[in-house]
Amino acid sequence: MSPTAGGRVDFDFDGSLQLAKNLWQLADDLSTENTGRGTEGETSLAKWEGPFSTQFGERRTAESDSYRNVFEGLRDDARSWATAWVEAMHQQNKNNRAAKVEEVRDNRSWGESAWDSTFGEDDSDEQVGEADRPSTPQPPDFAATAQEQGF
Repeated sequence: MSPTAGGRVDFDFDGSLQLAKNLWQLADDLSTENTGRGTEGETSLAKWEGPFSTQFGERRTAESDSYRNVFEGLRDDARSWATAWVEAMHQQNKNNRAAKVEEVRDNRSWGESAWDSTFGEDDSDEQVGEADRPSTPQPPDFAATAQEQGF
């Protein structure tokens, strides 16, 4: 990310939230599939006896644990993309604010600039509001919670 005044943060704001939404949906789909397979597995185990029944039960438990690990990982990844979006948006807004502060400073009169140089009282920074940190987009929609601030 670019820390310079007015610099563009190299981040796909829209794409990252769409990716988060897609990852969350994939996790939901896997969770639903796992639930369906669990129901079918329980039906099979109720009618199956012997050592193969035990092996089947153990394999179904391992499969269910694997599904759970995958869909929990996908949800964690989706949340991470939403958090990255917040950080990138906040940095972009800070860059925009810095550019506005420079603009205010550059537009000061000759007299103000001379006064500031002599007495160090440049208040350009105080004339521009702070960049607000956006809240984190929430699942399952991961809708943007802020827009780029123009100051």
